[in-house]
Amino acid sequence: MRQEKIVEYLYAKKQAIAPKALAAAFQISERTLANDIKWLKEIGTAAGFDVERVRSAGYQLKILDQTKFQSYLAQTKHQEQVDSTSPQERIKNIELLLLFHEEYITMQQIAEWLDVSLSTVKADIKQVEQFCENYELSLFSKAHYGLKIIGTESKKRRAILYLIRNTIHTPVLTERYKEFNFVFDEADLRRFLQEQLQKNQLKISDIVFENIVQHIRLLSFRIMQDNTLNNEEDEEQKIGDDYDRLTEELVAYVEATYQIVFSNAEKNYLEEQLRGKFAVLDDAASNRQLKQAIDKALEHVDRRYHTHFREDQDLANALLMHVAPLQQRLYTGHQLENPIIDDIYTQYANVFNVAMGFINELNKDLDADISKDEIGYVAIYFAASLEKQSNQVIDDYQKIAVICSTGGGAAYLLKVTLERLFSNAEVDTFALNEIDQIDSTYDLMISTVPLAQDQFDIPIIYTKPILNQAEITKIEKDLNLLRESQNKVFDVHQFILSLFDPDWFQIDPPAQQDYLALLEKEGVRLEEQGLVEQGFKQSVLEREKMIDTIYQHGIAGPHPMEQAAVKEVIDVILLKKPLSYREKQVRVIFLINIKKDHLNLHKEISRLMIKMMDDPTLDNQLQKITNFQDFMSYMKSLMKEG
Repeated sequence: MRQEKIVEYLYAKKQAIAPKALAAAFQISERTLANDIKWLKEIGTAAGFDVERVRSAGYQLKILDQTKFQSYLAQTKHQEQVDSTSPQERIKNIELLLLFHEEYITMQQIAEWLDVSLSTVKADIKQVEQFCENYELSLFSKAHYGLKIIGTESKKRRAILYLIRNTIHTPVLTERYKEFNFVFDEADLRRFLQEQLQKNQLKISDIVFENIVQHIRLLSFRIMQDNTLNNEEDEEQKIGDDYDRLTEELVAYVEATYQIVFSNAEKNYLEEQLRGKFAVLDDAASNRQLKQAIDKALEHVDRRYHTHFREDQDLANALLMHVAPLQQRLYTGHQLENPIIDDIYTQYANVFNVAMGFINELNKDLDADISKDEIGYVAIYFAASLEKQSNQVIDDYQKIAVICSTGGGAAYLLKVTLERLFSNAEVDTFALNEIDQIDSTYDLMISTVPLAQDQFDIPIIYTKPILNQAEITKIEKDLNLLRESQNKVFDVHQFILSLFDPDWFQIDPPAQQDYLALLEKEGVRLEEQGLVEQGFKQSVLEREKMIDTIYQHGIAGPHPMEQAAVKEVIDVILLKKPLSYREKQVRVIFLINIKKDHLNLHKEISRLMIKMMDDPTLDNQLQKITNFQDFMSYMKSLMKEG
């Protein structure tokens, strides 16, 4: 488990490690790290250790009982061997072994190395071949010799870095790499790199810092083993800037420390890695050209999704700083890993399509596929812009009528609370018998009691007489969705519930196909019944094939590349017998069909799905659902939690 690896990591470091650096080392978010540390503290006493938080330093391992702790380490090592038989990790380890072996290796040797049967290895080889194909490598088989991965050194390095970052446990490594691990002083490299960054006045995130350390570590090992880039992979471009100076300093450090020699090809490879990770635009012409390209791409996004991102100058400036190194990475084929990608594309599914549309338009002349991780980084900027627009909605209201039947102190408290929320607005309270005094000068009504909506031309939202934080948040959501909707009366919970329909709810549909076939069938049904524009089905399939929307615990939220609802509905399919797609289990499908400008609505639907994922009773709840009424009861219970 990852938690055990954190203990081993802290034990090896013998010092406090900052949360950001520790999270980056394991390619996880700080929130996930905090949960891991909490779990380790709970089991630590019995295992003879504690993970302490050292002020201004970070997390440090404290040994309470050496005997118990050594027993714990031995147990985790044994458990690691048992866990290495899990298909996903086993296949990654086979790929690593083949990449680290320059000579042929037989399937029998692989089986013995991983302590699995020969038939198991034979069954895994097809997926290994697919992995090689994804990285433009070839798995070559030679009778009586075995297997060997063929390809350029740069492509091998890309594949190795991916596997090292994404292997769940410590990878099964060759003896040569184990020896290298023993002599390589990573702590000293980190210190030197930090000094050089400060010296050259270059700033990077912790994630990028870890990325550079991993590149230098692997590059050093490969050179030590005489696995070097050939002249065909050398694209020398001497510019003489900060990257060139930083490269020379790093090369001199590694050469002096480990008595190895960098060829020009290796120096240029390292500089290429560095150049793709820093947000710097040096010449005015390139800056101006990229600004214009970003502006056109934002115009394309706004036209396609009915949004207003082009009006956000802060967004344009942030994208300018991010896109410059991104384009360099796309050009060279060295894309960044994103340790919080799962959190991003679950919580911000509403802007993931927007980010893809922006990048595709910006780089339409560049023949390069962008990874989900890179799209995630761009999606964050659009999510932040959308949040800023949401905050602006509140400032747009100037005069608000509040209907509170209780009167007295409750009405006054409600007025004061709303004045704090709507700081630019005049807030007036009315009793039910005073509503005839509300005229067209008011641009919003907030009521604690039901009203006859036909009586007013003013938008209405409902709330409770006493506002807690959850209710204030709900008001903000209502206002954001009110802006997107044609409705004059709005309640976020009721609106989302109205998107569910018994005609579009199924449990274990007959003649189940695979996941994509089921989506295709439902897409056809939506098109035939006129709830969507033609092309919906194909767009959903295109989106899932590009980057699937299967989230934690088998909750899936498929949607088209571009929303095109004629009548909004969420098509729900509950699978008591889960399907599988790309090694992910699918238990509940929310096929989302909403209008293209309803980004905030998509965000609220995603929040409801996240509540399902976070529900500790999810398994039991899904088992209890036998009809549409049961499903709706469960949705309402999730909404009550705020």
